[in-house]
Amino acid sequence: MQAIKAIAKNFINLLYPLHCFGCGKPLDPLDEFHLCAPCIGSIKSNAMPPFELETAPIKAYSACLYEGASKELIHKFKYKDKTILARIFSKLMIDCIEENPELVDIDLITVVPLHKTRLREREFNQSLLLAGPISKKFRIPLKNTLEKARKTKYQNELSKGERMTNLKGAFKVCDKAEIGGRSILLIDDVMTTGATLGECAKTLLAGGALSVRCFTFARGI
Repeated sequence: MQAIKAIAKNFINLLYPLHCFGCGKPLDPLDEFHLCAPCIGSIKSNAMPPFELETAPIKAYSACLYEGASKELIHKFKYKDKTILARIFSKLMIDCIEENPELVDIDLITVVPLHKTRLREREFNQSLLLAGPISKKFRIPLKNTLEKARKTKYQNELSKGERMTNLKGAFKVCDKAEIGGRSILLIDDVMTTGATLGECAKTLLAGGALSVRCFTFARGI
Protein backbone atom coordinates (compact mmCIF):
# COMPACT_ATOMS: atom_id res chain seq x y z
CA MET A 1 0.00 0.00 0.00
CA GLN A 2 2.82 2.42 0.91
CA ALA A 3 4.50 1.68 -2.41
CA ILE A 4 1.28 2.48 -4.31
CA LYS A 5 0.92 5.76 -2.40
CA ALA A 6 4.51 6.68 -3.22
CA ILE A 7 3.98 5.96 -6.93
CA ALA A 8 0.76 8.01 -6.94
CA LYS A 9 2.50 10.89 -5.19
CA ASN A 10 5.37 10.89 -7.69
CA PHE A 11 2.91 10.76 -10.59
CA ILE A 12 0.98 13.77 -9.24
CA ASN A 13 4.23 15.65 -8.72
CA LEU A 14 5.25 14.93 -12.30
CA LEU A 15 1.96 16.17 -13.74
CA TYR A 16 1.37 19.05 -11.35
CA PRO A 17 4.65 20.20 -9.78
CA LEU A 18 3.96 22.36 -6.74
CA HIS A 19 6.19 25.22 -5.64
CA CYS A 20 6.15 27.47 -2.60
CA PHE A 21 4.27 30.71 -3.28
CA GLY A 22 6.82 32.50 -1.13
CA CYS A 23 10.26 31.41 -2.34
CA GLY A 24 9.55 29.05 -5.25
CA LYS A 25 11.01 25.98 -3.53
CA PRO A 26 9.54 22.63 -4.75
CA LEU A 27 6.90 21.23 -2.41
CA ASP A 28 5.17 17.96 -1.71
CA PRO A 29 2.34 17.77 -4.29
CA LEU A 30 -0.16 17.21 -1.48
CA ASP A 31 1.00 20.21 0.55
CA GLU A 32 -2.04 21.87 2.12
CA PHE A 33 -0.75 25.42 2.38
CA HIS A 34 1.42 25.93 -0.73
CA LEU A 35 4.15 27.40 1.48
CA CYS A 36 7.38 25.83 2.70
CA ALA A 37 8.19 25.60 6.42
CA PRO A 38 10.85 28.39 6.33
CA CYS A 39 8.40 30.83 4.70
CA ILE A 40 5.71 29.98 7.24
CA GLY A 41 8.30 30.38 9.99
CA SER A 42 9.33 33.82 8.72
CA ILE A 43 5.70 34.98 8.95
CA LYS A 44 5.15 33.49 12.42
CA SER A 45 8.29 35.18 13.74
CA ASN A 46 6.63 38.54 13.07
CA ALA A 47 3.75 38.03 15.54
CA MET A 48 2.36 41.36 16.78
CA PRO A 49 1.18 42.37 20.29
CA PRO A 50 -2.32 43.86 20.65
CA PHE A 51 -2.65 47.66 20.58
CA GLU A 52 -5.28 50.41 20.40
CA LEU A 53 -6.33 51.96 17.10
CA GLU A 54 -5.36 55.60 16.57
CA THR A 55 -8.64 56.21 14.76
CA ALA A 56 -10.96 54.84 17.47
CA PRO A 57 -10.67 53.60 21.09
CA ILE A 58 -10.77 50.02 19.89
CA LYS A 59 -8.34 47.20 20.69
CA ALA A 60 -6.78 45.63 17.61
CA TYR A 61 -4.80 42.44 17.03
CA SER A 62 -2.75 41.14 14.10
CA ALA A 63 -1.14 37.77 13.50
CA CYS A 64 1.97 39.20 11.83
CA LEU A 65 3.73 42.25 10.45
CA TYR A 66 2.92 43.45 6.94
CA GLU A 67 6.38 43.17 5.41
CA GLY A 68 8.59 40.72 3.53
CA ALA A 69 6.96 37.37 2.83
CA SER A 70 3.59 38.30 4.33
CA LYS A 71 3.30 41.46 2.20
CA GLU A 72 4.20 39.61 -1.00
CA LEU A 73 1.82 36.74 -0.23
CA ILE A 74 -1.11 39.02 0.59
CA HIS A 75 -0.65 40.70 -2.78
CA LYS A 76 -0.76 37.30 -4.50
CA PHE A 77 -3.78 36.32 -2.41
CA LYS A 78 -5.81 39.41 -3.33
CA TYR A 79 -4.66 40.26 -6.83
CA LYS A 80 -3.10 37.11 -8.35
CA ASP A 81 -5.95 34.65 -7.68
CA LYS A 82 -4.01 32.69 -5.03
CA THR A 83 -7.03 32.34 -2.75
CA ILE A 84 -5.73 29.00 -1.47
CA LEU A 85 -3.41 31.09 0.72
CA ALA A 86 -6.45 31.82 2.89
CA ARG A 87 -5.80 28.39 4.45
CA ILE A 88 -2.44 29.29 5.94
CA PHE A 89 -3.43 32.89 6.73
CA SER A 90 -6.48 31.75 8.70
CA LYS A 91 -4.43 29.03 10.44
CA LEU A 92 -1.91 31.63 11.62
CA MET A 93 -4.78 33.84 12.76
CA ILE A 94 -6.20 30.90 14.72
CA ASP A 95 -2.77 30.40 16.33
CA CYS A 96 -2.85 34.07 17.34
CA ILE A 97 -6.34 33.68 18.83
CA GLU A 98 -5.17 30.73 20.92
CA GLU A 99 -2.51 33.03 22.41
CA ASN A 100 -5.10 35.82 22.90
CA PRO A 101 -8.32 33.98 23.88
CA GLU A 102 -10.13 37.25 24.65
CA LEU A 103 -10.47 37.61 20.87
CA VAL A 104 -13.19 34.97 20.84
CA ASP A 105 -14.96 36.11 24.00
CA ILE A 106 -17.59 37.48 21.62
CA ASP A 107 -21.07 36.86 20.25
CA LEU A 108 -20.39 37.03 16.53
CA ILE A 109 -17.77 37.58 13.84
CA THR A 110 -18.12 40.03 10.99
CA VAL A 111 -15.86 41.33 8.20
CA VAL A 112 -14.96 44.56 6.47
CA PRO A 113 -17.22 44.62 3.39
CA LEU A 114 -16.30 45.43 -0.20
CA HIS A 115 -18.40 47.71 -2.34
CA LYS A 116 -20.54 45.66 -4.73
CA THR A 117 -18.61 46.99 -7.75
CA ARG A 118 -15.25 45.96 -6.27
CA LEU A 119 -16.65 42.61 -5.18
CA ARG A 120 -17.83 41.98 -8.71
CA GLU A 121 -14.36 42.81 -10.06
CA ARG A 122 -12.47 40.66 -7.54
CA GLU A 123 -15.15 37.91 -7.26
CA PHE A 124 -14.42 37.33 -3.56
CA ASN A 125 -14.09 39.21 -0.29
CA GLN A 126 -10.68 38.27 1.09
CA SER A 127 -11.76 39.04 4.66
CA LEU A 128 -14.62 36.56 4.40
CA LEU A 129 -12.22 33.83 3.25
CA LEU A 130 -10.14 34.43 6.38
CA ALA A 131 -13.09 34.66 8.75
CA GLY A 132 -14.79 31.42 7.64
CA PRO A 133 -12.28 28.96 9.16
CA ILE A 134 -12.09 31.04 12.36
CA SER A 135 -15.88 30.95 12.71
CA LYS A 136 -15.88 27.19 12.15
CA LYS A 137 -12.99 26.50 14.55
CA PHE A 138 -14.47 28.43 17.48
CA ARG A 139 -18.15 27.83 16.62
CA ILE A 140 -19.00 31.51 16.55
CA PRO A 141 -21.59 32.80 14.04
CA LEU A 142 -20.21 34.70 11.04
CA LYS A 143 -22.51 37.45 9.77
CA ASN A 144 -22.25 40.08 7.04
CA THR A 145 -23.40 42.92 9.28
CA LEU A 146 -21.91 45.82 7.31
CA GLU A 147 -22.43 47.17 3.82
CA LYS A 148 -20.13 49.47 1.84
CA ALA A 149 -22.67 52.16 1.04
CA ARG A 150 -20.55 54.00 -1.50
CA LYS A 151 -17.50 53.28 -3.60
CA THR A 152 -14.33 54.93 -2.31
CA LYS A 153 -10.85 55.50 -3.66
CA TYR A 154 -8.23 52.85 -2.91
CA GLN A 155 -6.81 53.59 0.53
CA ASN A 156 -3.23 52.80 -0.48
CA GLU A 157 -3.33 55.73 -2.92
CA LEU A 158 -4.09 58.28 -0.17
CA SER A 159 -2.34 60.04 2.69
CA LYS A 160 -3.28 59.29 6.28
CA GLY A 161 -5.59 62.31 6.51
CA GLU A 162 -7.16 61.62 3.13
CA ARG A 163 -7.93 58.05 4.17
CA MET A 164 -10.10 59.27 7.04
CA THR A 165 -12.06 61.63 4.79
CA ASN A 166 -12.35 59.00 2.07
CA LEU A 167 -14.12 56.57 4.41
CA LYS A 168 -16.33 58.94 6.38
CA GLY A 169 -19.89 57.62 6.16
CA ALA A 170 -18.85 54.88 3.71
CA PHE A 171 -20.30 52.00 5.76
CA LYS A 172 -23.73 51.22 7.13
CA VAL A 173 -25.21 48.48 9.31
CA CYS A 174 -27.35 45.98 7.41
CA ASP A 175 -29.60 44.99 10.32
CA LYS A 176 -29.32 46.73 13.71
CA ALA A 177 -31.27 43.95 15.41
CA GLU A 178 -28.51 41.51 14.46
CA ILE A 179 -25.78 43.45 16.28
CA GLY A 180 -27.69 45.14 19.10
CA GLY A 181 -26.07 44.47 22.49
CA ARG A 182 -23.57 42.02 21.00
CA SER A 183 -19.78 41.78 21.26
CA ILE A 184 -18.25 41.61 17.79
CA LEU A 185 -14.93 40.55 16.28
CA LEU A 186 -14.27 42.55 13.10
CA ILE A 187 -11.90 40.83 10.65
CA ASP A 188 -9.89 42.22 7.73
CA ASP A 189 -6.78 41.08 5.88
CA VAL A 190 -4.42 44.03 6.45
CA MET A 191 -4.32 47.10 8.65
CA THR A 192 -2.09 50.05 7.83
CA THR A 193 -3.36 53.31 9.37
CA GLY A 194 -6.41 51.61 10.87
CA ALA A 195 -8.77 54.04 9.12
CA THR A 196 -10.95 51.33 7.55
CA LEU A 197 -11.24 49.25 10.71
CA GLY A 198 -11.83 52.34 12.82
CA GLU A 199 -14.67 53.55 10.60
CA CYS A 200 -16.27 50.09 10.52
CA ALA A 201 -15.96 49.73 14.30
CA LYS A 202 -17.52 53.16 14.90
CA THR A 203 -20.37 52.25 12.53
CA LEU A 204 -21.03 49.01 14.44
CA LEU A 205 -20.99 50.76 17.81
CA ALA A 206 -23.28 53.52 16.55
CA GLY A 207 -25.61 50.78 15.30
CA GLY A 208 -25.94 49.29 18.77
CA ALA A 209 -23.05 46.81 19.14
CA LEU A 210 -21.91 46.38 22.75
CA SER A 211 -18.21 46.16 21.89
CA VAL A 212 -15.89 45.64 18.93
CA ARG A 213 -12.44 44.10 18.66
CA CYS A 214 -10.48 44.24 15.40
CA PHE A 215 -8.36 41.42 14.03
CA THR A 216 -6.26 41.27 10.87
CA PHE A 217 -3.83 38.81 9.40
CA ALA A 218 -1.15 41.51 9.09
CA ARG A 219 -0.51 45.12 10.00
CA GLY A 220 1.90 47.78 8.84
CA ILE A 221 4.19 49.60 11.23
